[in-house]
Order: sequence, then structure tokens, then C-alpha cells
Amino acid sequence: MENNKWSKVFGVVILTIIVSLITVKTTGSSTNSSTANIVYDKVVSSGTIRACYTAFPPAMIKDPNTGKLSGVFVETLNKAASNMGLKVDWVAEVGWGDAIQALNSNKCDIIGSSAWSNSTRGKSAEFAQSLYYSAINAYVRANDTRFDNDILVANNANYKLVTLDGETSQAIASQKFPNAKTLQLPQLTDVSQLFVNVADGKGDMTFQDSSTGYQYMKNNPGKIKNVSSLKPIVVYANVMMIKKGEFAFKSTIDNAIIELQSNGFLDDVITKYEKDYPGVFYRVAAPYVVSR
Repeated sequence: MENNKWSKVFGVVILTIIVSLITVKTTGSSTNSSTANIVYDKVVSSGTIRACYTAFPPAMIKDPNTGKLSGVFVETLNKAASNMGLKVDWVAEVGWGDAIQALNSNKCDIIGSSAWSNSTRGKSAEFAQSLYYSAINAYVRANDTRFDNDILVANNANYKLVTLDGETSQAIASQKFPNAKTLQLPQLTDVSQLFVNVADGKGDMTFQDSSTGYQYMKNNPGKIKNVSSLKPIVVYANVMMIKKGEFAFKSTIDNAIIELQSNGFLDDVITKYEKDYPGVFYRVAAPYVVSR
């Protein structure tokens, strides 16, 4: 009789533990699922995607007089949202170093301008489907021949590299040229100042994408030159950034971008801006081959 009593007690204890574990697991799964969909649910509920941005032609162009936004990324995100029955509210301009914090503080749902996907940013944000790729090159004064045969000569304490705080030029300098000195500019500085500081002799080399370099050399002939045109320092995907872990929203944006790549919209937009930025867009290859 005593054994039967303890068997019942033991059974109740085991059942209680099992029920508790199931409850905790279910609650945890529900919480994780809800947390992972916060941005998606908010966007669908409001019908609006709140986008932060950094002016960076031709991906994101801001008219200095009217404040009107244009560019490949602006047109693409606006169209993607429209196709989903949503709209985009371009809420705030942010610096390179503040972009991820803007996502984490819920200042915006997406960084709708171009960011280059790299491992440092990848630890703190999700990357949407790339729109195109950009070559990052090394630029020096037009009459400087020291780096013509090998840009890695600049990896020496005798040389000074001009970088922008929180931007890719800073990452390239630290990763590929760790022995060189740096002249670091504040993050909200216009990227053209990288070239200005090199042209004026305050620094020996800087790193920037080919579109920005092309525009500066076009407007300031004879000031700087590209010394890595045959072999870019790195080629980066141009992407929008989303808060880390927001996979439901990321997949939604990915699918919308893929649709615009497949139906030719993105290619037409790139062609439109390519007239002013020739040869700077590395298009995303189609994931299929047409059989003949």
C-alpha cells in the first residue's frame, strides 16, 4: 500500500515536470517567434517602411536645395514597397557609424541606402539581397608615382592613409595597411573630403568606390588618380541593412528585390544612372542560363 502511494506521488511529480517543460518550451518558442517578427508585424500593420539613409551617389542622391531623394536604392525600395502595397517614409539621414544604432534603437526599420556587406557589419545587422557590386580602389595624388607598381608599399609608417570614421575606408586601412598612419575624418564628413585631403597632401592614399572616385576626378581633373584600376582592393555587394534577427522582414525585402531583378526593373534603373556613372556598376549575375 505504501509503495503504491509513493508510486502515485512519483508519477504526479514526473507529470508536473513534463508539463512544466512543455509550457516553458512553448512559451519560449512563442516569445522568440514574436521577437523575431517585431519589425515585420509593425510594417504590415502600419503599411509603412521607415527608412534611414546616408547620401551616397548614385545609390542615394540628396538634392542640396530641395532635399529630394533619388538614386538606385531610393527607386528600388520605393518600387518594392509599392508592389507590396506599402509606402516608404524616409525618416532620417544618419552617419556611417550610426546606421546600425539607428536600427537597434528602432529609429527606422531599414537602412534604405547602400551599405557594403562586410563581416564587421554582419555581426550586428542583416543584409538584404544585393542590388549590385562596387569595386573599391586606392587613390593617390595625380603626380605621385610611389604606388604605381604596388599599392602595398603604403603599408608603412612613412605613409598616411585618409579614412572616414565608421566607413569602409577605415576597415581597409586597418586590415590591409596596419603599419601605415591614418588621418581619420569624422563620420558625417562628405566622402569627397577623402580625396581633397589626398590632393592637398595631408594624406598619401585613400580608398573609395569607383563611382565616387569617377565623379571627383571628373569635377577636379588632374588632382588624383586611381592606382588599383586593374585589380581593385576589394569588391563589395551594395545592400540595405536590417536589424539583427529580423528574418521575417529581411525575407520580405529579399523577395521584393529579387522580383525587381527578375522583371528587369532594377536593370533599367541602373542603366538610367549609369549614364552619369559609366562603368561603376557590377551587375548581379542572373541565377539561371537560357537554354537554346
